Amino acid sequence: MERLYSILLGIGIIALLYWLGPGRFDYTSEQKRAEIKVRIKQHGLSLKYYFIPQRRLLFFNVFSGGFFAVYWMYKQWQAIRAGYKNTSGLRGGPLLRTIFAPISLYQFIAILNRTCIYLRKIPAFPAVVWGTLWWAGLVSACLPMCPVWGRITAGLFFLITPYVLQGHVNNLPSKLPPARLKWAEMCWLFASWLLWAAAFAAWYKFSH
Repeated sequence: MERLYSILLGIGIIALLYWLGPGRFDYTSEQKRAEIKVRIKQHGLSLKYYFIPQRRLLFFNVFSGGFFAVYWMYKQWQAIRAGYKNTSGLRGGPLLRTIFAPISLYQFIAILNRTCIYLRKIPAFPAVVWGTLWWAGLVSACLPMCPVWGRITAGLFFLITPYVLQGHVNNLPSKLPPARLKWAEMCWLFASWLLWAAAFAAWYKFSH
């Protein structure tokens, strides 16, 4: 576990240096901006995202025991596929990408960051940072051999990643679309409680 924390710390330091790099936001000329936009279009960006208030997302994630992140990931990919702009398109549906979320999250962050740069918004840390913190946090939080404080810290990384990324999503439009509470969100929250209840019942049955 000490090695894992050292790796995560190293990633954080690299991200900080990347963030403070002087050439990251080089918009000194129209020609430079045009070149950046052409390059972004070639790699791909999305005109649509799933919008939800950050605090609501964090609340649902906490009170669903992390299961709401599955719904969040599905809705993001559903929106991205509808608004994706690229010469080669985007393969794989939202369900498949949700199933392989630890991998597809990296691409989601890359697309989000390209969209941020295209719209001259502040992007998130590189995909390698948030993507790794997300799945490493989930894995570490589930390991019984980790100390309690380590599992809590890892769980916080897992919960805070969608919160931070959603902040960048919500910052894309000049005016945030109405984000009313949806029945699907409430149903997924209730389904998460049922999943946890079923998991606890199965654990209790086989442990006694």
